[in-house]
Amino acid sequence: MRIISVINAKGGCGKSTIAMSLAAGLGLRGRKVLLVDMDPQAQITLWLNAGDGLSIPGSLLSAFLGRQTLREVIQKTALPGVSFVASTDALEEFGRRVTEDSDYATLFARLLLDPGTPTFDFAVIDSPNQISPIMENAVFATDLFVVPFESTKSVRSYANFFKLVLKLRPEEDHVTLHVLSNLSRQPGLRTEVLQVMNSHGIWPARTEVRSCGWLARVDEHGGSIFRYRPHSHGAEDMAALTDEVLSFFQPVKKAPKASERPAK
Repeated sequence: MRIISVINAKGGCGKSTIAMSLAAGLGLRGRKVLLVDMDPQAQITLWLNAGDGLSIPGSLLSAFLGRQTLREVIQKTALPGVSFVASTDALEEFGRRVTEDSDYATLFARLLLDPGTPTFDFAVIDSPNQISPIMENAVFATDLFVVPFESTKSVRSYANFFKLVLKLRPEEDHVTLHVLSNLSRQPGLRTEVLQVMNSHGIWPARTEVRSCGWLARVDEHGGSIFRYRPHSHGAEDMAALTDEVLSFFQPVKKAPKASERPAK
């Protein structure tokens, strides 16, 4: 299973919408996907009508507490190929207490490795929007980070997230896509964001998620921009981002041996 976290230490950058749409895009490409709401705000949980954002039973927190297995809290969704784990606002309080355990940052990774957990091609995590023990669980397990930037402030807050990655995953190569989000209608701000990124040596992803009213409203219509408005900029950009993410996990093709090369 490959783990993708949509993550930023600042709210309001489109993180939850991108996580939900990326999971939908991977599912439509025939991948088996587990979408995990790890944000105590529980936005995706509410959008998918998969919980009230308050109850612990049936949520990720119930699995963290050992009251249920991860298998038991995984739900089906209307998104093709996508299963879901709900969040609850009680995750925030749990995060304050869990640091008493020395290996608290590995809780989620251990749940995924449990023999009873179903097999998926990808897990897509909607991370909390602040540095916390819950975010540490996302960081520890992740293979690829998708970091949306919608303002210069979100770029500057990136340093806090990057320090956390270096703390938990030292001496590793970290695969990260820095995605411009919702800036296409603000060319001046977009230029400023790119300048700040450049000054910090942060390279943008090939894909930019342009401003799109349909994408901003997709939570009201089942969670898939590909079904809701398939010809919108939002659907085009999320399809491109899905392809860019998949490109990091394609097997490397080896050059054929001399004996395997076709005769001239």
